[in-house]
Amino acid sequence: MINTSHTSIRFTQSDPNSKNNIATVTFAVPDSKVNIFSESLLIELNNLLDRIAQDGNVKGVVFTSAKPETFIAGADVKVIQALQNDSPVQAYEASKIGKLIFDKIADLPIPTVAAIHGKCMGGGTEFTLACRYRIASNSPVTMISLPEVKLGVIPGWAGTVRLPKLIGLQAALGLIMTGKEVDGRKAWKLNLVDECVDQDKLILRAQQIINGASARRHLTSMRSKLIRWLLEENPLGRKFIYSTAYKGALRETKGKYPAPIEALKLVIKNYNRPVSEAYEAESNTFAHLATSEISRNLVNIFFAQTESKKPPANISVRQEINTVGVLGAGIMGAGIAQAAAYAGYKVVLKDIDKKFVDQGMSKITKLFDNLVERNKLKLEERNKKLSDIQGTVDYKDLAECDLVIEAVLEDIKVKTEALAAIEKVNTKPFIFATNTSSLSVNELAAASSHPDRIVGLHFFNPVHKMPLVEVVKGAPTSLETLATAQAFALKLGKTTVITADAPGFVVNRILVPYLREALVLLEQGVPPDSIERAATAFGMPMGPFTLLDEIGLDIGIKVTHVLHEALGERLFPPSLMAKLETLKILGKKGGKGFYLYEEGKRTEFNPNVLALIEAPTNKKQIGEIQDRLFLIMFNEATRCLQEGVIEEPALLDLALIYGIGFPPYRGGILRYADRVGLKIIHQKLAFLSQVDGENYAPTDILLEKVANNSNFYHS
Repeated sequence: MINTSHTSIRFTQSDPNSKNNIATVTFAVPDSKVNIFSESLLIELNNLLDRIAQDGNVKGVVFTSAKPETFIAGADVKVIQALQNDSPVQAYEASKIGKLIFDKIADLPIPTVAAIHGKCMGGGTEFTLACRYRIASNSPVTMISLPEVKLGVIPGWAGTVRLPKLIGLQAALGLIMTGKEVDGRKAWKLNLVDECVDQDKLILRAQQIINGASARRHLTSMRSKLIRWLLEENPLGRKFIYSTAYKGALRETKGKYPAPIEALKLVIKNYNRPVSEAYEAESNTFAHLATSEISRNLVNIFFAQTESKKPPANISVRQEINTVGVLGAGIMGAGIAQAAAYAGYKVVLKDIDKKFVDQGMSKITKLFDNLVERNKLKLEERNKKLSDIQGTVDYKDLAECDLVIEAVLEDIKVKTEALAAIEKVNTKPFIFATNTSSLSVNELAAASSHPDRIVGLHFFNPVHKMPLVEVVKGAPTSLETLATAQAFALKLGKTTVITADAPGFVVNRILVPYLREALVLLEQGVPPDSIERAATAFGMPMGPFTLLDEIGLDIGIKVTHVLHEALGERLFPPSLMAKLETLKILGKKGGKGFYLYEEGKRTEFNPNVLALIEAPTNKKQIGEIQDRLFLIMFNEATRCLQEGVIEEPALLDLALIYGIGFPPYRGGILRYADRVGLKIIHQKLAFLSQVDGENYAPTDILLEKVANNSNFYHS
């Protein structure tokens, strides 16, 4: 076998002097965990394809990867970001060039096989579509997707043209419009790949197919073929597909994200077009979307998330976590325990009474059962992960834990007593993490004999759905402890932000003034549906009263009082809050809150809450309500930066996007303010501070930026 080295591609031939010569192209981008299509890799691939085309002695080509868990992870997002700062013409040309290179694969007169193991995403998937055959491993690390819509764009290298022809309109739209992943077996059932085999058989099967063996394609039933033909091969059927997909996309995106709908329009229009026209339409749509503000914001979020994974001060994690203890088997504790077990950790779940432990285990079992029902987990895996969780009422069972997370009552005395009890039985250098949402990590650390090992890990409810974890550094918390806690949260699949130990940390610190302002507006007679509608029209996933019901009014009220005590009179609870406390309503979990609920479903706004409003009806324009809600949020965000609660604007915006659902298409509260213009924001705040209180008084950091004509981001 002859091996020719390239910078990012290894090219080998089984026997260059034989008619049975099979070439293997192995992607092996140096100094990177993954293969990505950078400009240099595309040039290298282009030149190699020209060489193969001119070589009459190659019988077929197998494309594979040297990376253990990645085939090709798509295009370099830095290139997309660079295109966004240029004209649409440059984005159009980039789309055209990718098509030209991939067409060279499709035009080869010899069999080409993509042997896919690991992540295959975006441009990587489009690359495989240009091959004559695709084979995927059945490994759980193999996932195939076209996630471009998550960056506000569409596939630009013929993915919207080739995929519908390969697997049908409906199946293709299901992947292109959502960006969802499919594993190797699902890809085989979709006919996205021709075979799904064990990893160790990938290359052998690819070579056998090149040598004439038939691919073992999934057999589609005649009924499915007939339905596909009736729907996709006539204008009325395609109109039905378009209408159904359009309604679904509008429901999901609320009209705020154009990429899925633009992809839908493009795929339907291109279905019977000549390839050259379809290519042209795809490149034009890609260029238009890639240079839009929404795509720029989503790409910036992608980089902020990448940045958030870096350990503090580049400290390497030296402490290995094998066994995780969780104190408290309630909603939060059970959720954390399930997430830890799902990630592969041994877990000890402790509570004061066996009935609470049993209730917690029941919640955990339901979460795992749901994963099995959704085909996210096999039954035997579910059983194994459940067996990795030990329920107990005895602190001694936590003696071997490397990390203990407390999710007990939000009371500093209860938490410090739990810490003391664990330190008596666990003599290992374990880390103690508090899931507090409002109490001080420093105060807890002061009660420890090893304060450097105390850290905050603030999860959000429900743990299995909420993607954010705030990693809170107390004054004595060591960087090694911080890095280990962050690495643990990342292994759970969470997005992390590191914050200082300050009241409310970042998310609750900024969320409470927003929710408080909604109460003030309600108290002033603004109709509740107007307030809710203003928030959702801005892009929030739910209105502030719906959110308070989800959080629980008891928790919301308690956190508000804590922040008022810590931050002073500008966060004085409105009088409506004291009246709400007399109603003893809990929100959705109690069946009554701002709304009434029947079997968990919302019915109407609670008339008992409306009866508390003494002010006459005070109708306001939607923009005025939005200013009141979101400028207060912005002002608190600037205070967090000013006080060093969080270091970077991008990480603060990331925390709000993943912590409270701030609309990603706006890029975050600080990026939104930059777009509106900080001078305009300053003028609005100055006015509101005169009529609605000091909460709106412009902060020093804003005044400084306005004076210097600068922004939070360089743009």
